[in-house]
Amino acid sequence: MNRFVPIIENMLPQNHTRYGDEFNRPIILCDFDGTISLKDVTDLLLSHFGNEGCDELEEQWEAGLIGSQECMSKQIALMDATKEQLDEVLAQVEIDASFNDFVKDAQAKNFVVHIVSDGLDYAIHSILKHNQLDSLPIFANHLLHDNERSWKLKFPYANDGCIKASGNCKCQHLKIQRQYFDTVYYVGDGASDYCVSNRVDLVFAKDKLINFCQQNSIRHYPIKHFADIIPFLEHIQPTISTN
Repeated sequence: MNRFVPIIENMLPQNHTRYGDEFNRPIILCDFDGTISLKDVTDLLLSHFGNEGCDELEEQWEAGLIGSQECMSKQIALMDATKEQLDEVLAQVEIDASFNDFVKDAQAKNFVVHIVSDGLDYAIHSILKHNQLDSLPIFANHLLHDNERSWKLKFPYANDGCIKASGNCKCQHLKIQRQYFDTVYYVGDGASDYCVSNRVDLVFAKDKLINFCQQNSIRHYPIKHFADIIPFLEHIQPTISTN
């Protein structure tokens, strides 16, 4: 027997059908910064192009004085870079070497894969295009090139009731996805993933999210790379009706 089978049987919710439902496909929601990308892309851009005041905003966010939406909006407004300079840095961002294989395998097995990030949509699109993965649906904060060297953010997925005051409320996104998808899996690594992790069917957790899941008794499996998820897909593979 594959060593993952007993792990899966113990982790999945009682009402889960291991090979799926004839009418609904399961979805895998993936965080981006620090989960797909090896580094936090927003932090990387701010380290290159952020003006004075970015660190103070970060400290306020870490202290819980402001939410991530306010923090990021003000930090991006302090960024000074041309589009060409931004693109040059983004072209150097590395992603998990096994993410491409994970996506191909998941889609071949009838899983839906979405990216849900409290990061920057322009950056995510650019990085994924560089890695031949630009067809994936992306839900993130909208980065706009305001003038020659200035930038600003819009928040199409914000929610006034968001507990974390995030730019992209992942819990609100999950609530919508629950109307269309039978089972929801989540892959994440940090603070922006805490709230949503307690509302999905199974979490594949990296880094700080592992400790959070352990401390809050959240059903999860610790991973280091997307390659660690691929063996699971074989045993939770959905069957789609052809009728």
